[in-house]
Amino acid sequence: MSLTSRTARRLAVGFGLATAAALLPAAALAAPSAPLASSSAAHQSARPCTSVHSRVWFGLPADDAAGHAYFQLQISNIGHSTCTFFGFPGVSALNSHGNQIGHPASHTGARVSVTLQPGGTTHMVLVVTDASLVCSHPVQATDIRVFPPGQFHSQNVPLPTRQCIGKSVLSVDSVHPGTGIPGFSTR
Repeated sequence: MSLTSRTARRLAVGFGLATAAALLPAAALAAPSAPLASSSAAHQSARPCTSVHSRVWFGLPADDAAGHAYFQLQISNIGHSTCTFFGFPGVSALNSHGNQIGHPASHTGARVSVTLQPGGTTHMVLVVTDASLVCSHPVQATDIRVFPPGQFHSQNVPLPTRQCIGKSVLSVDSVHPGTGIPGFSTR
């Protein structure tokens, strides 16, 4: 039996389509689940993350160095759609009555944009300076209040620290892609 060139081409196209259909699920499974980079097309179509779909938390233990503690402050996308964060969170310390102690955290570094898929996490490094190096009468704070970048609703996380009245011992950088790992992530 001899195949005509037309039949041979049809078989080749059919085989190619079948192969592509078989490889497509494998390629999708191999795709990274990490947050998308800010330069991706998904960033341009994704909306800013909302407070309803954001969860703030931090990784323990803190990294300590010469009068400073470094915490990996995390914000996870608990929603069902891709969203973005840009820049710095608002961070301040609260006492046991929910009142702010001292000034809010200062910002360090350049603003960065991060696009998060559902279940994705971005992190920032929160630096807490030993309050006794900044003031003579530190006071106890029980929580850290965090306003995720671009949001107007805060979330509190329990983090006991010592603060200074009228000064700030907190500093935070911009969002970074991925989960911050205590003892490993430097930014």
